[in-house]
Amino acid sequence: MNPNKQSQDKRVIATKKNLLHALITLLEEKSIEEVTVRELTGRAKVNRGTFYLHYVDKHDLLEKNIDALILELQDRGKAITKTALSGATETEFRQKTVEAFTDIFSYIKENERFFSVLFNGRSSYSFPLKFNTYLRGRLEDQLRSKKTVIPYEHWITAVSFAYQGMIYSWVTNGMKDSPERMGEYGYYFISQSVVEITRGT
Repeated sequence: MNPNKQSQDKRVIATKKNLLHALITLLEEKSIEEVTVRELTGRAKVNRGTFYLHYVDKHDLLEKNIDALILELQDRGKAITKTALSGATETEFRQKTVEAFTDIFSYIKENERFFSVLFNGRSSYSFPLKFNTYLRGRLEDQLRSKKTVIPYEHWITAVSFAYQGMIYSWVTNGMKDSPERMGEYGYYFISQSVVEITRGT
């Protein structure tokens, strides 16, 4: 890679990181509607011209980072889907599923401040919907072929919101349980809900 291009790429990454950090800090204090681009650029030590090279406005900054967050969760969630569809033994399924859930909760922990402001109701109205859509996708990939005692759409909706609620509770209550413990909870939740919902089919 051209050294100048590489240096430029690093500067762009650093600029975007600084802007996100500034946004998170401001969202801990006020709503997205109250945040101004002047405040953002001042906190990030970035000039306004540079900001507008990368983002249309403050909402664009927020939504692009939400999309990146969801994409990372999707990548990490693929391990759960792969395990669910692999025909693994019960022991293998538990081990790999716990590991995959732990990886997801570890990522959430690493980005605790961002998830906290996204769940605090002052930032993005789109986040709960995007997050739930991601969770539904993971469940649909894993369980589309299973017969259930209640309509499939009701089950997917109920379980995706239940997972979202569990994550919301963990984040908003200070993440007192470790990612490893949450990984265990995730496994028990999915394994028990599948067993119960497919019982008698």
